[in-house]
Parts: sequence; C-alpha cells; structure tokens
Amino acid sequence: MRKIAFWLALVLLFMIPWENSVIVDGVGRISRVMGILVAAFWLGTVVATGKLRQLRPFHLLVFLYFFWNGLTILWTTDMNTTLDRISTYAQLLGFAWLLWDLFATKEAVRAGLQMIVLGSYVSVIDTISNYFAGVSRGSTPRYAASGFNANGIALMIALALPVAWYLAISASASDSRKNKLLSIVNYLFLPLGVFAVLLTASRTAFIVMVPTFWFILGASTRLRFVDRVVISCFLAGALYIIQPLIPQTSLDRLSTTQSEFTEGDLSGRRLIWTEALEVFETRPLTGTGSGTFKTAVDYKDKSAHNTYLAILIESGAVGLALFALVAGISFLHLKELPRWEAMFYLTLLIVLGIGITTMSWEIKKPTWFILTMVVVHAAVFKKPAPTPILAPPWRKTSTTLVPE
Repeated sequence: MRKIAFWLALVLLFMIPWENSVIVDGVGRISRVMGILVAAFWLGTVVATGKLRQLRPFHLLVFLYFFWNGLTILWTTDMNTTLDRISTYAQLLGFAWLLWDLFATKEAVRAGLQMIVLGSYVSVIDTISNYFAGVSRGSTPRYAASGFNANGIALMIALALPVAWYLAISASASDSRKNKLLSIVNYLFLPLGVFAVLLTASRTAFIVMVPTFWFILGASTRLRFVDRVVISCFLAGALYIIQPLIPQTSLDRLSTTQSEFTEGDLSGRRLIWTEALEVFETRPLTGTGSGTFKTAVDYKDKSAHNTYLAILIESGAVGLALFALVAGISFLHLKELPRWEAMFYLTLLIVLGIGITTMSWEIKKPTWFILTMVVVHAAVFKKPAPTPILAPPWRKTSTTLVPE
C-alpha cells in the first residue's frame, strides 16, 4: 500500500508545475484533486499499517506556523477568506508530512525531483507553443503556459533548472537505457527552460537564473573533461540556435531590469508595498488575518507581490518570525548533506528566497516542496535511527522500532 501511495505522490509532483493549466469544474486545479486522493490513500496506509516516520523539529515549526495562521480566525478582518486559507494551509501541512513519510530513500528523492523536471517540461512546451501561436499576456507581449501568470511560471521553470542539472550530472554510472534517456531529458531541459523563461520576460526569474549558472559552473567539475567539452558544446549550440528566436520585446523588457529595481516602481509593486506597510502599523504583531491581504490593503485589489510582506500583513510579526524559523531550520539541514547536495539545495533556497520577493508564494506548493525536501534529503544521508511504529489503538501490539 505504501508503494501505491508513493507512486500517487509522484504523479502529484508531476502535476505541480502545470497545475493551473487544467481546471476541474466545481473542484479547481487538477493537482488539488490529485492531492486529496494522495492524502486520503496515504492516511489510509498509515492507519492500516501503523507506520509513520518520526517527525523532526522542522515539522513542529511548520505546524506552529500553520497553527498561528489558524488562530488569526479570532481577529481576522475577513472570516470567509481566512477560513479558505486555513483549509489551504491544512493541505500544505499534509503535503509536507507525506513527502517526509514517503520519500525515505535516495532513489525516492531522485524520483520526486525528476517528476518536478518532467512536469516543468509540460509548462515549458506550453509556453513555447503559445509563443509560436502568438498567444501572449498583457499589452507588452509576454508568453506563458496556459492558466499561468508569466512571472509565476517563469519562477517555477527557473527552480527546475538546477534540479535538471543536479539530476543529469549525478546520475548513476549504470549504462541502462533508462539512465541514459533521463540524462538526455535533463540536459535538454536546460536550453529549453532558459528559452521559456526569456519568453516570459520576467525580470525576477532572469535575476534568479544567475545563481543557477554559478551552480552549473561549480558543479561541472564533477564531470570528466571529455564530458564537460561535449556538454558545453551542446548547451552553447542550443543557446546559439535559440537566441534569434527570442522576441525583441522580451529582450527590451529584460534590459530594464537594473533600472527598474533601482529607480522604477517595479510595475506598481512599490506603491502596493507602501500601502501595505501603513496597514502593518495598525496590527504589527497579530496581522489582519490569514489570506486577507487583498481586502486589508485596498490598492486595486492586487496581491502582495512579496511573500514576506504578505505574511507580515496577514499574520503579523509573529507569523513572519515563525516562517523565518521554518526557512532557517531548513537551511541548517544543509550541513547534514554532502558538499554536492548542499550546493544544490543552497542554490534552490537562494533562487526561491529571491524569487518570492516579488511574488506571493506563501501558499504555493513549490515553496513548501523545497523547504521540506532539504530536510527529507538530509535524513537520507544520516545513519538510520530507530523510528517508532505507531500502532492503531485497536491493535494490541507493543511499540517497536524500525530504521528510518
């Protein structure tokens, strides 16, 4: 049963990068349907087998963060919105928990990461297809996968780039056809992913690709000299072919990146942030209620466009401090990883940390996937420790110990 739950979880991870593209009437995103199915089956497995991995301090902090957001129902300025947000956070808590419980081996972790890359392929292909079909977003032509904001999908693809590189150059030395095919798939994702990000003309995603390029350069030393030459020629050739296809409108927008961040208003974001900080002064500790940013900050009904600010306004300084602790303990788990894996996850955390400064991703699955997977992968490299099997109360079995 756990194997079935694991495979269902892989399907869920595959859906995350393109979840907005398919909406089920009366239910919402297709990933929501899949998430409910996975969670139900996983919980059924836990109840039936009585097996559950022992949680870490990270999970306690995640719970406290979500619990605090739940408490804001007592003073929220919008009851219905906060109730909806509590439901979302409950699902994210289950998502983080099942990742920890099901992805307990190196092979399982690699499979989960691979699903993120394969799922990102769907959005990359959709974005490129929309470009050639002339389907753009906004007055200035910007291209994105169906159902996505250009900035949002750009960050999702940007996060998948280091994942593809990590999987490609850390592949098993086995000569199996499967490993060779996956390596090709992961290497090919790099130029296609960069092309898709450029088509979105997202300045934030353009910036966060810089640490990814540094990671690629630093990690290339793991390859043999001949492999480095071949892969470098392949990537250079692919980018050379792609370069003429990039629309001038995207290049013009990206060329304003420095001036926009230093002198511009960041497409109206600075005005939103100024108004938000004035609201913060009225409820600095407790916030206005989870999920209430749009109603509390009455500025053209726009979102916060900044995850940290959204948390600060909605759940106050206490909520932001708890979120910082969650991110901090995830970061501390880097020291439990080998140097190569630590470099990989550090890159992901940097990309995520910078990326969410201009996007509201506090309830997005990729945010909690990355924070959780650092802890999950770190546990894989630790010496197995006894973990209690939590037997159902109706079973008259004593608590036993099994390796994590």
